[in-house]
Amino acid sequence: MLLTEVQVLEAIQQAKTAFPNFTDWEYNNEVNQEYFGFSLWGKLVLYPENTTSTSRNFFITLDTNEEKWMASLTIGLPAYLWTSADFGDAYLLETDGHDSLEDAITGLKAEMKQLFKAFSIIRTYAN
Repeated sequence: MLLTEVQVLEAIQQAKTAFPNFTDWEYNNEVNQEYFGFSLWGKLVLYPENTTSTSRNFFITLDTNEEKWMASLTIGLPAYLWTSADFGDAYLLETDGHDSLEDAITGLKAEMKQLFKAFSIIRTYAN
C-alpha cells in the first residue's frame, strides 16, 4: 500500500506522538526490493554520547503489506525485507497485520509492555 503525501505527513506525526523518544524519522513510499510499500521508521540510540560499537540503535518501524499495517521493534537497522541477525540487525518484536496504523501502534506498545514487564521480573530476581 502506498500513501498520499497528506497520509505520509499524518503517519509521521502519529508515530512521533506515539514514540516521542525516537528521532530521525524516515520513510519509504514505494514498492521495491526492500519494502512492500509504505514504511516509516524512527531511531532510539542508547548511550548516544558513546560513539563506539557499544552504542545500540533501536528502531520502531511501521509499515504496510497489501492493506494491513504492521509494527516492529528492531535492533541494528529498521525492519525491511532482508532484516537478519546474520547482518547485525534483528527483529525483537513484531505485530500481526492490523487494519489501521493506530491499531498497529497500539499492538506494538502492548508487545513492548509485555517484554519490559518480563525484563523487570528478571531484574527483580537477579537482585
